[in-house]
Amino acid sequence: MTWPFENDTSAITKKLAKKSLQSEKRRNLMVVIAVALAAFLICFTGIVSTSLTQMQRNQVVDTYEAVWMGVEENDIETLKGLPEFERVGGYYMLGEELSEQGYHASYVYCDAQMMEITKAQMELLEGRVPEKANEVVVSEYFLSTYGNNAKIGDTVTLDTESFHGNYVVTGIMDSVNEKEANTCAIILSKAALKEWDGFNPAGYRAYAHFKNSDQLDEELMTSYCREIAEEYQLPIPKMNNKYFAYASKSFDFAPLMASVIAIVLIGGYIVIQSIFRISINDKIKSYGQLRTIGATPKQIKRIVKNEGRKLGSIGILIGTVLGVCGGFLLFSKGFNAVSYVATVILTLISSWIMVSVSIRKPVKIAAGISPIEAVRFTPAQKDIRSRKKTIKLNPVSMGIANFKRDGKKTVAIVASLSLGGIILLVVSSIVLTRSPEARARLYFPDGDYKIYLQSEVPEEELMAAGNPLNEELKQEILSIDGVTDVIANRQTLHTTFKGDINQNTGNCDMLTDQNYAKVEAALTEGTMPTDSHSIVISRSIVDSYEDMGVGSTVEISFGEGQSSVPVTISGLFGPGTYTGHGKLLIDGAVAFAPQDLFCELHPEITSFDYSWSIASDPKKAEIVKAGLKNIVASHSNLALDEINIRIEYMKSKDQVAFGSMEVLSWLVFLFGVINLINTTLSNQMSRKQENSVLRSIGLTQKQLCKMNICEGLCYALFATLATLIVGLPASIFACRKMSIAIFAGKVVPYKFPVLEMGLFILVLFGMELILSVWTVRRQKKQSLIEQMRTME
Repeated sequence: MTWPFENDTSAITKKLAKKSLQSEKRRNLMVVIAVALAAFLICFTGIVSTSLTQMQRNQVVDTYEAVWMGVEENDIETLKGLPEFERVGGYYMLGEELSEQGYHASYVYCDAQMMEITKAQMELLEGRVPEKANEVVVSEYFLSTYGNNAKIGDTVTLDTESFHGNYVVTGIMDSVNEKEANTCAIILSKAALKEWDGFNPAGYRAYAHFKNSDQLDEELMTSYCREIAEEYQLPIPKMNNKYFAYASKSFDFAPLMASVIAIVLIGGYIVIQSIFRISINDKIKSYGQLRTIGATPKQIKRIVKNEGRKLGSIGILIGTVLGVCGGFLLFSKGFNAVSYVATVILTLISSWIMVSVSIRKPVKIAAGISPIEAVRFTPAQKDIRSRKKTIKLNPVSMGIANFKRDGKKTVAIVASLSLGGIILLVVSSIVLTRSPEARARLYFPDGDYKIYLQSEVPEEELMAAGNPLNEELKQEILSIDGVTDVIANRQTLHTTFKGDINQNTGNCDMLTDQNYAKVEAALTEGTMPTDSHSIVISRSIVDSYEDMGVGSTVEISFGEGQSSVPVTISGLFGPGTYTGHGKLLIDGAVAFAPQDLFCELHPEITSFDYSWSIASDPKKAEIVKAGLKNIVASHSNLALDEINIRIEYMKSKDQVAFGSMEVLSWLVFLFGVINLINTTLSNQMSRKQENSVLRSIGLTQKQLCKMNICEGLCYALFATLATLIVGLPASIFACRKMSIAIFAGKVVPYKFPVLEMGLFILVLFGMELILSVWTVRRQKKQSLIEQMRTME
């Protein structure tokens, strides 16, 4: 603000700031790069976070909220006629069959409305659903690999047991992960379904999507679906929990953004302040001359502030644009205008605060020095005068002296270099602790494969009619070359829990000698069952329903329409039971009950086996896998689960979270690199005269190179020590907490990330050597006289 009695000198200070910017192109470039990097990191992290959340929402919004299993065709038509539903899709899963060409054909039937509902998972790219018995919809992968690149209207050949011959392609759908699993999804017509030998009129599924679903909550939808089930005598529907988890989920990325912003602001503050401080030290005499001719401290402040703001604005603009473009290119499907605007605004505000705070100290230094002090100013003068001990001069001691001559600058460089290393050490250590192989093995303790029940027929009916997991199947599996044992992994039934107000469904596992200790270790409250009418239940269910908890009584029934008995919830368990099949573990146990309760409710069932673990010789993995797939393909009620699928899924999930954190650590390390390059170049300019004098009295070019290398290695050494001293305890603590959370209280031994930290140290020391040698070679281009005159 300019008072009425003051002269308005803003135009003059702006011109001086502009001239100063033109004279320091190297400093300007370093500041712009540092600010742009900071803005890019903040903006890119925000865009990626919100995009991933939006992509999760896109997969469930406008799809379905409820599914009825085991219904007939007329039931689907009844549901389609209800005014509350906008869309009801019919679906029938026929199962997998092995083709003579080597792929596994996954046959399904779905109508046009179902294709609309499943567009997030199985999108129809072109064409229509099949109507005649000889028509099919196939994937792009099938056509390119096994269909001779056929188009719509062309004929393809199917060569499986149930479906063989020529079929007309009426539509092409997107292929997701088909190549990796060598499985091709094939959609058949209703006519072909009804001609199939295994057709069950009550084997359909009905997927329902409500009108105005965004205005309805889970409780209202669930209540209405149960009323429909009672009115039309349909099974109790399963609600789409994934929809309710993500459909109304806000963009909760505040913790992640706060962490990134904090790290970036610290790194950016250190680097930008260091760059400006070095620049002001180099130009302090110029500011003294301005003071001599009448410039006030306030005007000096304005000059430096104008420089910082102009450079900051350019860097913020570049970084924000790059962050938005990078996030959009990588995750264009997660575009959301509101989140993009919010992220940009947050980036602009936080980056501007960083620049303003960073230049505050240098501004005070520039404005606070008097004209006389400016003429005599030498940055390292105080350190030199305070020395009491005589130093024996040699290249090494002189390099160390240069390293120690400006303590603040040294600390800034070491801090900026080590910050990225600390983050890298912690993240890499956590990644080793969260090994996908070790976590997947928790679900496959006995072997690399599992065979389990998967059928449209309820488990209790399937088991009562004769459990497919029988002795005959066991001997068939054992006959495969390489299989060493077949172990009963789970005994399970689908269960309904009814409290005073709420009810829930899920799989209830039988407590056995094999899983008792594991469940007991996972208990978070209460005790294990003490009689046949007590159970333990998942804490995630109890947290959602206020009428269920330790000591409360619920009605439990195994299967739809089955008799129920009251049981007491004796305990709650958390993570650590490691049940479930497939990528999403959707059939994991939500409760455990004694064997007597199973036998009481279903005395007609002699075997409750639900899942078998297959132990095999690792050297014959391919033979075993092929044999198990053939067995599963010949049994429509069975499915195969593989440890490799679980490992790949975990890797893909970790890659997004921890891969991005490792990238972040390397980008933060770039702050230190920028600071080091700027300091090296500044030292080259400020020490030209000093080095030329040393060379004139006998210092050789080789000795000068050694001196610079020694100084650079000191920065690298102390940055490495700082990384280990701070990062090692932090990573051990983080890995301990992560281990307890993942492995149900077990603390796994800490593993040091040798590869990542070795690469970090190699880059750090290599960069120092390159900068030191480059500095000396740069000085060779001028003679001693020219270098001495440059500083006059």
